[in-house]
Amino acid sequence: MIRIAAIACLLAAAAASQAAQPPTDLDYAIVRSIPVQDLGRWPPMDTLARQTVETITGRRSFHDRDPMTWLLAWTFDPQRWAAEPLIPIANAEVRRELELPAEREVFSYDELLAHQPLMAIIDSSRNLRGRKASPLETVVRRIGERLAALQQVFTGQTIRLIPDPDDPIAPWRPIAPDQSPKSVIEAWSNLKTAFLTNDTEGFASASTELDEALAALPAAHRPSPHRIATELTYNRVQPFRLAWIIMAAGTAISALTLAIRRPWAIWPAAIPLIAGFVLITAGLWLRGQIAGRLPAANMYESLLFVGWGTGLLAIVSMIVVRHRAVPLTASAVGAAALMLADLTGMDAGIRPIAPVLLDTIWMSIHVPVIMVSYSVLALAVLLAHVQVVAMALVPSRRDFTARMDDLHYWYVLAGSLLLFVGIITGSMWAASSWGRYWGWDPKEVWSLIALLGYVTILHIRIEGARSRPWLPIALGVLAAAVIALTLAPFGRLTAWMIPAALAMAAAVGLFMLPRGPLSTAIKSIGAFWLVIMTYVGVNYVLGSGLHSYGFGTGAVVRWLFLAAAIDATLVIGAVLVCTVRRGSPQP
Repeated sequence: MIRIAAIACLLAAAAASQAAQPPTDLDYAIVRSIPVQDLGRWPPMDTLARQTVETITGRRSFHDRDPMTWLLAWTFDPQRWAAEPLIPIANAEVRRELELPAEREVFSYDELLAHQPLMAIIDSSRNLRGRKASPLETVVRRIGERLAALQQVFTGQTIRLIPDPDDPIAPWRPIAPDQSPKSVIEAWSNLKTAFLTNDTEGFASASTELDEALAALPAAHRPSPHRIATELTYNRVQPFRLAWIIMAAGTAISALTLAIRRPWAIWPAAIPLIAGFVLITAGLWLRGQIAGRLPAANMYESLLFVGWGTGLLAIVSMIVVRHRAVPLTASAVGAAALMLADLTGMDAGIRPIAPVLLDTIWMSIHVPVIMVSYSVLALAVLLAHVQVVAMALVPSRRDFTARMDDLHYWYVLAGSLLLFVGIITGSMWAASSWGRYWGWDPKEVWSLIALLGYVTILHIRIEGARSRPWLPIALGVLAAAVIALTLAPFGRLTAWMIPAALAMAAAVGLFMLPRGPLSTAIKSIGAFWLVIMTYVGVNYVLGSGLHSYGFGTGAVVRWLFLAAAIDATLVIGAVLVCTVRRGSPQP
């Protein structure tokens, strides 16, 4: 009896698993091109499906099935899929805090909705009353957003196909039996029946019927077929993913060709870089055509410009400098930026942005300039790391480190100039959008700090090795001024203020006193962390200011601290090795 019961359970589980599989072999060519309304714009249903699946499951490809399959399956058969595990909670600590099973990472809609500890935290995270959300509340809020998105799909509210006949900006409506035209309701019903029965011919016929019925409806606004076709091409090609794959391959090829001392050896390394740059340019153009604006409105799009900027500067540098390290560093930085955008779960959706940010030409000038400056400085910091490691491990290769130092200086100079122009154009953008050029917003303050760091590097290099006896005295006065200006506005001192002020004074001394190629490289590494604080830290750590369109949540802070610790260990280790080799603490 036990064996029979076990066999019966296995058969039931297999049947349930089979029943939970969505249809296969259906042709979505017509359905995916039907326009819908979503978040203030009118994409094809293919885009809606991709964004919905990624929002709910956290993956752009769920079980290796077309996102259209999942969108229609969840819409047409909500009862079946409400009990299936769709929503991930990958963090074991979060599962323990929420009293969820530790051995599982994916949970169903019904299971989470009935889980009282989770729902209680979701309710409390909605009423923060001026305080910042805790890490647990941040994660739980994301789970709540996934539950809400899945509920919208289950109730048929996600797919909005019915346009407003009079108002071009009015919201479109989902298909409803008592509110939609009869022809649309019949076509939608036929599509549902064919989908659930896996009827390929019936699904193709119903898709055409639905497309024609919707096209016949009066609409105050309907996206052009050209824009729909452009977005479908963008979705299909995925130019940025293809670009980072090509540039990553180019990085490996560049590393291999460094050992070949022939003039032609630069081209096998340069071709993947150029191909990646062309793909990024094409992708940005497609994304701009779809969005109707410059694609530079969020963290994802800004990383795209970092990849584009590295490619642009590398191509120019190969013409001017003709150094084989250029395609290597550019391919590495470009691939890394695009990989971060593609693989870290950033929202890649094309979203409308606040009109106050669009109603000016300065956005189109500031964002590309500032992101290209970050790209150039990223190339500089990569060369700085190469230079530091080379000076520590192979001090006899003075010719190599000298070439790295010259190329590094070229990148720092170009990046600093672009950073300065970016800050000026950003001030003009702020004046046009917010009514003032400079308001000591956290983003503005940290951009100025980063610029001052790089200007100091350039100044000390121009001064060379000349020593001035009054410099330590001037530095001491400057450090005291930094401490005084930092502590004065607070009035009453706290336990952390004095150490923080002393650390800032020490940073001033670090940037001003040491001289030489090794010191320049180390200071460049430190200055780039100021850029990272400007670019990422303000948005993910501070979470305050007028740059709310760039805020984000997630594990970014933890990864930043880990990267900073690894980087500091590398730099300190290199300095110790150099000190031991030279027998002197002076770098």
